Amino acid sequence: MPDRYEFRSGPRRPKASAYIREKAAIEGGERARVRDELAARGLAPRKRFGQNFLVRPELAERIVDHSRVRPEDVVVEIGPGAGALTGRLASRARRVVAVEKDQGLAEMLREEYAEITNVEVIEGDFLEVDLAAIAAAQGVEKLLVVGNIPYNITTPILERLFEQKAAVRTAVLLVQKEYAERLAAAAGTREYGSLTLFARYHALLEPLLTVKSGAFWPRPDVDSMLVRVILRSHPPVEADPALLFRIIRGSFGQRRKQLGNTIEDSLDLPRDKVERLCRHAGIDPRRRGETLTLEEFAKLARAAEDTLRAVEERGRGEGETAH
Repeated sequence: MPDRYEFRSGPRRPKASAYIREKAAIEGGERARVRDELAARGLAPRKRFGQNFLVRPELAERIVDHSRVRPEDVVVEIGPGAGALTGRLASRARRVVAVEKDQGLAEMLREEYAEITNVEVIEGDFLEVDLAAIAAAQGVEKLLVVGNIPYNITTPILERLFEQKAAVRTAVLLVQKEYAERLAAAAGTREYGSLTLFARYHALLEPLLTVKSGAFWPRPDVDSMLVRVILRSHPPVEADPALLFRIIRGSFGQRRKQLGNTIEDSLDLPRDKVERLCRHAGIDPRRRGETLTLEEFAKLARAAEDTLRAVEERGRGEGETAH
């Protein structure tokens, strides 16, 4: 009697669903399209510009959804690259001003959007762009800024946005996931640092969407996160900003030192005055800076301002007596 059973040497591999196969085909097709379009113009991704092109159309659509573009908005796009977001933004906004540093890509985008009247491509460095001038030229008070930004210049871009926050309503940025975690970190955690407090002083931050590295070509080594940056019209704490961040940077520059020691070094004050300053602020000088909130640092800055003023006045009085 023949054996009715078949024995397999290993477990049966599950077949990919039609959805997954279709999704992979779309991704592969978009990656090939971008690669071929660049190659036809003698272009290729440039590592020094941090170029990683988004090749997932459905993710591009979700990013634009999260950007909350209004019909009256003027959008400044940072580094449009191969244009994954540009057309989608233009379909929802009054105007898109795309700022692209790469000459070849800027020329390609001008050709592609030559007949789209509400897209303007500027060849230039976003770090040198005057956002207030763009807003004035477009007749709007504030701009919406959107971009898949190079990891290596994320902090300078944030600094530029904070400098020009009077002309910016909101920024929606795709940044390195680890960087986004540093921006949103809580006091006392490993990720918490001067960058966290710098961003918190200038803006409210909202994480929106994690984007896996496979969504880009070339594929980066890390995942990304989409973050909404809502620029504050006023700082959340009262303190002289120069003095505040002098204390903050000193504290995180020597993370393992106690607060009393870092303030002594940062402000060049004798120990007794530092201890008096901390008492006045209600902060234990034995704590480490990484455990303090922005409000606690602001208390220290206000107390330090009083202390430094008293030291200066005393020095001026002693100088006049000597004369």
